[in-house]
Amino acid sequence: MRLTYTAYNEDKIIPLYSGVAVGSIKDRLSNIDFDKVVIITDSNADNLWGKTLLDELKGIKKEVFVIKPGESSKSFNQYQSLCSDILNKEITKKTVIIAFGGGVVGNIAGFVAGTLFRGIRFVHIPTTIMSQADSTTGGKQAINTMHGKNTIGMFYEPEFILIDYSFLKTLPEREVRSGIAECIKHALCQDEKLLRKLEKGKEYVSFQEIIQRTIYLKLRTIKRDRKEINEGKVLVYGHTIGHAVEILSRGTLNHGEAVSIGMCCAATLSNRLGLLSFENKKRHYRVLRKWNLPTEIPQHIKVEEIIDRLHYDKKVKDSDIEMILLRDVGKVYKKKGRVGLPINEDVLKKSLKLCYKKDE
Repeated sequence: MRLTYTAYNEDKIIPLYSGVAVGSIKDRLSNIDFDKVVIITDSNADNLWGKTLLDELKGIKKEVFVIKPGESSKSFNQYQSLCSDILNKEITKKTVIIAFGGGVVGNIAGFVAGTLFRGIRFVHIPTTIMSQADSTTGGKQAINTMHGKNTIGMFYEPEFILIDYSFLKTLPEREVRSGIAECIKHALCQDEKLLRKLEKGKEYVSFQEIIQRTIYLKLRTIKRDRKEINEGKVLVYGHTIGHAVEILSRGTLNHGEAVSIGMCCAATLSNRLGLLSFENKKRHYRVLRKWNLPTEIPQHIKVEEIIDRLHYDKKVKDSDIEMILLRDVGKVYKKKGRVGLPINEDVLKKSLKLCYKKDE
């Protein structure tokens, strides 16, 4: 089974479980008045599936731009280069961008689409678990800077998102684990039933079922709080510390691995503050280790470096650092109805010191 769903219009979300594959892209585009398509992809997706997509787009005017895989491509230089190269191809306001790849491709292609001519239309064809289950949903487009991940960005919606599970057959095992980390995040914050399935491990789960449930949970959340002002902050559980650790790892940790560590740090802090039981803290570690995800901060990353990096983070308020914490599995902690708790630096440092690898 394949899945296609449209982007939501204002606060309306319309999921369509229609059993279509990439072959439907031409039919879907036929509903849009356009002059040509611009495909933005990376070399991994292009090498594996590029010809398949081009074959499906026969008869349509198209340009293809291939970027390097990985977070380094979510840069201002890459953004500027893409914009310049695309404009040289005489695009118009009627041109449609196709983001074909994982989360990095989706983010930068969406950001390019949102800024060219003050916004042209684009569509997502995500090819990884991370992008299918999480990153393409919600309309968040961004690039990284020296100050951190996603520090320049916007909310900009695609025309539609087309998911084909056959792409997952060629994913490296590490990319599978990374994507599952985001599914585990949604389970820990919103759905214990999903968590129980994930706790069984890879041999006992259906990726299609897990991805569909994760998409449902995220769509339900952004319908209530599209811009993560309050309720939607549940979606960044584990990301505060995770983003800092990812950057400081200098490429040795990918996004899902860093978020896995970040969730364990958040669970440890939640437990130390008396919000989350010790058993539910340990449950974080068990399910993440079941999927061979890292759960501890590498020794070469220092607490002081993490704290310094957090001061660039969008969630820092005054001298305190806002953390998204849990009070139970499936239940985010709220104080007077507000999600997110400002944490003093010293309190956070003491908690982080408990989250390091002991075997190095």
